Amino acid sequence: MSRVAGYFLILNDRRYFSFQGNMHYKFAEPVPEFAHPRHVPLVCFITNKSGAITHIGHGKRGVRAGTDLRRLNIEDIFELKKPVSAIEIANTTGSRVRAHLINKINSGGLFSPRCFEEFLSVFLRKAPDTIPLLDKYSKSRQLRISRLSKNAKKSLAEQKEAVLTAMNIAGIDKDNAQGWDYDEAEKPISFLDGIAQVRLREDSMIINDLSNIPGFDLIKSTKYSSSVFENSKTRLTVLLANRLPLEELLGTDLIYFNEDFKCFIMVQYKAMEKEGDKFVFRLPNLQFAEEISRMDSIIQSLRSTSGNGFINDYRFNENPFFVKLCPRLEFDPDNVGLSTGMYIPLDYIKVLENETCIEGERGGKAISYDNVGRYLDNTGFKTIIEGGWIGTNQNQSLYIERIIKDILENGKTAVLAIKKKLEKDFPSEQFEENEDESGDFENLPF
Repeated sequence: MSRVAGYFLILNDRRYFSFQGNMHYKFAEPVPEFAHPRHVPLVCFITNKSGAITHIGHGKRGVRAGTDLRRLNIEDIFELKKPVSAIEIANTTGSRVRAHLINKINSGGLFSPRCFEEFLSVFLRKAPDTIPLLDKYSKSRQLRISRLSKNAKKSLAEQKEAVLTAMNIAGIDKDNAQGWDYDEAEKPISFLDGIAQVRLREDSMIINDLSNIPGFDLIKSTKYSSSVFENSKTRLTVLLANRLPLEELLGTDLIYFNEDFKCFIMVQYKAMEKEGDKFVFRLPNLQFAEEISRMDSIIQSLRSTSGNGFINDYRFNENPFFVKLCPRLEFDPDNVGLSTGMYIPLDYIKVLENETCIEGERGGKAISYDNVGRYLDNTGFKTIIEGGWIGTNQNQSLYIERIIKDILENGKTAVLAIKKKLEKDFPSEQFEENEDESGDFENLPF
């Protein structure tokens, strides 16, 4: 599990002056190479030469900035009401972390999650004006999350994966889903309930916006949570509907609707188990066989419905069902990276079931990364779905309510994600970055 860490950024007089002139937007600084996952929060404590912390911000590991240098991008910069001495805080921490903290305070750089927790607990007392921003990374919040039941964490992990998948396809920054928390006096109903910073809308507005979406009438009749994520190009409305308490849910299915193409796809998540040094999904699996049978009955109904013949209704394949096989998900609310699993079309799963390539030495069958042959990763899946190349045609989409009904009746969470293109023309954000598969960056500002 990846954990939130901290970074001490020491600025000399010239850079501190430049920082003060740009801090209301974004700030970037070349720093010695460091390693930290980009999908996990990094809290930056910004200091001047005197060692006083004057600002905090959210950092992200950026592009290479020269030999053994890395760009540190900082945003959401907040100025403290009163500077805080970092050394004074370090001297109040336990002996096991004190020396490490003092070294980092003097030289700058990344300090470990454990040291960050110790430092943060004192810092929040010294700078109470930062509590609304940083309390979500505190020990008390970690304890709250640890007290959730095992089944609740399992359900939340699956819902989180489905929500992040939808955000990835729609091109919405997944950082919007960070900072999950809950009030122990009120048990969480869904993953969306714990995301404080997303743009929430009234149920009446959701109902008005989605009244023409196939299947939404059924969603309205059950318990659901809803949120809206938006950027300059896209609005993504996400609804999590279920009929059971969080602890009793039997799984999660993502139903993604590309409103531009009136196209549905559905992803069912299945956990792979570790056997030796491999992750495998064993077959036959009775529950999975029953789920495939239900999918097949729906596909038979869909096949009798042809498309309208317009170019936006063209599909490579009109089978909307995919299975994502991935190592068993853990609920890590601070990590907004997607699991490194395999998206496999339902038709291809059926082919694999009858292939000798998935048979072991003793005749047992199991799908693994080694024998699957082909699969779609997160990037490949996003490409074909966002372009409307796969999934139901527009006439078939009218029958999607049956799929939602089937999911809810079988004790699962139906994650309905509706992506709509916005007709806006905003300039791109400053410091926007793109990274290719190899991790190399080109033509980007330092």
